[in-house]
Amino acid sequence: MSNAIIYTRVSTKNQAEEGYSLAGQEKDCKVFAEVNGYKVSKVFVEKGESAKTQDRTELQNLMKFCIANKKNIDAIIIWKIDRLTRDIKDFYKLQEFFAKLNIKVLFARENNGDSATDKLTRNLMGVLAQYENDQKSERVTNGMKTAFLQGHWMWKAPIGYIMKNGNIEPDPKTAHHIKKIFKLFATGLYQQVQIIKIMADDGLKINTNMLCRMLKNPLYNGYMYKKEWSEEPIRGIFEPLISEDEFKKVQDILMGRRPLITAYKRNNPEFPLRQFITCPHCNQPLTGSKSKGRKEKYPYYHCHNKDCSIHFRIRKERLEEMFVEYLNYIKPEQNLLNLFEATVKDIYNEKLSVRLNSQKRVQDKLIELKNKKSKLIDFRIDGTISEEDYKFKTEQLAEEIQEQEFRLREFEVHDEDLSKCLKYACRAISNIDTLWENGDLDLKQRLQRLIFPKGLMYFSDDFRTAEISSLFIKKDTLKVSYNQMVPPSEFESLSTP
Repeated sequence: MSNAIIYTRVSTKNQAEEGYSLAGQEKDCKVFAEVNGYKVSKVFVEKGESAKTQDRTELQNLMKFCIANKKNIDAIIIWKIDRLTRDIKDFYKLQEFFAKLNIKVLFARENNGDSATDKLTRNLMGVLAQYENDQKSERVTNGMKTAFLQGHWMWKAPIGYIMKNGNIEPDPKTAHHIKKIFKLFATGLYQQVQIIKIMADDGLKINTNMLCRMLKNPLYNGYMYKKEWSEEPIRGIFEPLISEDEFKKVQDILMGRRPLITAYKRNNPEFPLRQFITCPHCNQPLTGSKSKGRKEKYPYYHCHNKDCSIHFRIRKERLEEMFVEYLNYIKPEQNLLNLFEATVKDIYNEKLSVRLNSQKRVQDKLIELKNKKSKLIDFRIDGTISEEDYKFKTEQLAEEIQEQEFRLREFEVHDEDLSKCLKYACRAISNIDTLWENGDLDLKQRLQRLIFPKGLMYFSDDFRTAEISSLFIKKDTLKVSYNQMVPPSEFESLSTP
């Protein structure tokens, strides 16, 4: 008597349709084996695996078993072609694989003849299995697309919304948090880390990645976007939490088109060093104002601390002239700039390698999630998962896929010439005194904080500081070491935490 093994498969453990369940398939296959003179030596049972791919646990085990025992196996018995595969390419590959091992592939409910007509019939059955699967998948996708184009959000509701009656609506418990986040960030007075702390005090715990996704999510503005289904954003039929003007302000800040400012700025552009240079006696930040003379008003920087015994003040022109001279004094020499260029290039290449490895991991994760989604569609098509469970799981997977796609977009490498960027930066640094002198208020204050993160103290026609950027050191001091150079990741806009 010839030896045979049996392979059965269903898309879910709950499949129980008569003649289609695991037990039903195995019974029919054993009857077929007995009638055709085969002794069944082993049964491989596939539970909850899609037939869209060969990457199935028991199918892989079966193939390995056949390779190891090819001399003792004469045939593989399967209930129907669609239990083996729903992909016509895989059907041909599997047939070829078993043929090389001299193992017949037999179907309990299909024609197993060797004539040209019989082979054509089996091939057509394989094509029909894929067609049926593609057709059902297409109906599901088209249904989701139609609902999406009509303005329905069908995936998991983001923070601030809840799912109700097939769409989303503002969540009474969290919607006010989202509105506050956008309102704070749109002012330009708060960095992301500050907003995270404020929201934590309000009872909403979020991290940097979550906040960034929230601020970029057009759903809060009432728009949905899925590039596969629409080139333009679709207006949702749900209540937006954020107005278009406020959402645009936030996007402008995130994209650097609108500067993020701090609370003390912008009230008087005539005094760029106010709140930056401190009094030599009490160490309080100087303010700026004009004092009335005989014929006109003269601008001064002065200490506003009532308890300061010297009530320090200095003419605006004098202090700013000294500051420009100080910038000229501390700007780096060419040998240090050359070291800076070499350091940035080395660190950039190192981080680029790490970035590419991280990108590969995200891509692999995305493929895994999309395969899970494909299996889930199989479960729904087979009728082995309820509509409610299907929606719940698809929402979960959609959110995870969206998160991975977002992370993948963050890995996009812009086609920039690093050497040109560095040359431009070095030219700016080597002319930092002129750049500050001719810049507007925003540029001046950004440069000040870049070079002197903790401000400056004026002292006897000189300046003192607790901290200075590594590149800007006095010419008579030791040069900074390689390890103290600022890596590229620390050169970022003020809109990032």
